[in-house]
Amino acid sequence: MRSIPLALCLIATAALAADPKIEGLTATAAGGKISVRFALVGAFDRPQTAQGLQSGVPTSFTYIVEVYRDRPNWFDEGIDRSRIEVIATFNSVTREYLLNYRRDRKLVRSETVSDLNALHQRMTAIDEPDLFDIGTRPPYKLKVRAKADLMRDWLLYFIPREMSTRWRSVRVVDTEARP
Repeated sequence: MRSIPLALCLIATAALAADPKIEGLTATAAGGKISVRFALVGAFDRPQTAQGLQSGVPTSFTYIVEVYRDRPNWFDEGIDRSRIEVIATFNSVTREYLLNYRRDRKLVRSETVSDLNALHQRMTAIDEPDLFDIGTRPPYKLKVRAKADLMRDWLLYFIPREMSTRWRSVRVVDTEARP
């Protein structure tokens, strides 16, 4: 009887261990603008994501990127926030994927992709030059954090949960700094 709760804990731990995560987050400042680059790793490891994409259901990843001033032992000062949405839909007639890229709910670009691996790369690798305008703020005092909101997932087939990555933070690097 003790093995049943242990087995449920092992299954839940294995399901949570394979969660996607943000890696390679970098933020650089030049000319009062901050550029951000990162990648989402493990987003297509779950079979539900790939099956949903192949069936024609729109599959979207929403990235939240914030720039803030880190203040130890006090509340952080939020400076700016951006929402990046990458939405892919499979067209079964032409056998192509339509990829829409939105920033702050405005369409930036739309393209068609025929290769699934290229689609995975375009959906999970984010490179945003001049994403934030910081004006005259000193970049060495700022940090950037990012997270990804994926889709709803089911834990043990009956517990709904929103799939999101943890926040990943990095200090802004000033490329114009004098040595």
